[in-house]
Amino acid sequence: MRKRPLFLSALSLMAVFAGCSGSGSDYEEITAADIEEEADLTKIAYDFKIHPLKSSDPLDGIGGVKSWNDGSVMLARTNDSRKILRFDNYKLTGVLDRLGRGPGEYYFIEDFTYDEFNNCIYIENDSNLVTYDAVTMEFKGKQKVNINLQNCLNLGDKMLYFGIFLDEGSLSADEDSLHLPKESMILVDRDERDLSKGVILYREGLLKRLLMGYPELFYVNPKNRSTCFTGLVCTIVTFDDEKATPIYKFKLGTEPIDEEAERLLDETESLSSEGAEDVLKRISLATQGPRINNVYNIMVDNGTISFRVTYNWPDGSIGDGSNYLYFVRRDNKTKVYKHLRIPGLSMDVDPTGANGNHQIAIIENLGDLAIDEDVPLSPLAEQIVAELKKQNDDNPVMLEFRFK
Repeated sequence: MRKRPLFLSALSLMAVFAGCSGSGSDYEEITAADIEEEADLTKIAYDFKIHPLKSSDPLDGIGGVKSWNDGSVMLARTNDSRKILRFDNYKLTGVLDRLGRGPGEYYFIEDFTYDEFNNCIYIENDSNLVTYDAVTMEFKGKQKVNINLQNCLNLGDKMLYFGIFLDEGSLSADEDSLHLPKESMILVDRDERDLSKGVILYREGLLKRLLMGYPELFYVNPKNRSTCFTGLVCTIVTFDDEKATPIYKFKLGTEPIDEEAERLLDETESLSSEGAEDVLKRISLATQGPRINNVYNIMVDNGTISFRVTYNWPDGSIGDGSNYLYFVRRDNKTKVYKHLRIPGLSMDVDPTGANGNHQIAIIENLGDLAIDEDVPLSPLAEQIVAELKKQNDDNPVMLEFRFK
């Protein structure tokens, strides 16, 4: 019987695994009993700001939001990953809409970054940065970098990249083996395209990424430079121009970490057809319990660490009805919530971006459906409803806040 290529077998297992990692015993275990059903946002946050988003056309489906210059420039990816919207002082001023496979086009927007110094937008495409003018949205060209690019982020005078160095090969397979090169997180001067001249903050095995998802760079905060390294234990880190510093490690559930499975995720650089089944079986068993899928909106603000996660809790012990968990940690105490609510509003508040040290949430305009008739409107809810009613075409408003 002809063997199936190992590469296809590995890809077929990708949907089975999802989670986050780190190592050591200095991590916090979050149990079902630690998770609160909901939090009154008006009690756990402060410094609320409401900004109506202005447009002559209907706005809907706004996803990841990135903001610069204290909110005067805001870019937002639409939920369908087809467009980037530019707002100046919360008014729509430009739309990047070049979906396609021809010159100057892109076939998907998984992530993007804004270079405020050169006033352009970068979209990652393999080992190229596809560049557009951030005002006119005109195509400016492609810039080659010596890395198979997964994510990049503008940090002012630096750029942060994540991917595989081209001279280290790429994911490849034959009938008998799967080659798994290391992936790197590199910090480099903003205009430098030879990434070997940068500082490698983090390296990990590609097997971890194939089976557990990519580290979240979408919402790294440029001002305080924080992100998350993922795996069987999640590690929130801050970083400077030289190194990354762990500040909080956590996992879901109380199941012990399989250190050998973790080592295999990080160190495996090739899989032979003879050994692959045992390796993947061990990793599968190590990821059967509660686990983190992705970490978003990481914020380190004046001693408070906050972020949201997508998760899987197989035994159903924390119930249904939530796609996210929201973490707020201060003074070595961690609070975890399934829902963030504003009394009087019917919908959850879901942060999808950051402006400096403020979380950003888009409040969709649901008309009368936005009001929870069973709960009196809080003062904040009254302000939000008043602004929503002023909007044309049922456009949304943006809410900024900081966790206490």
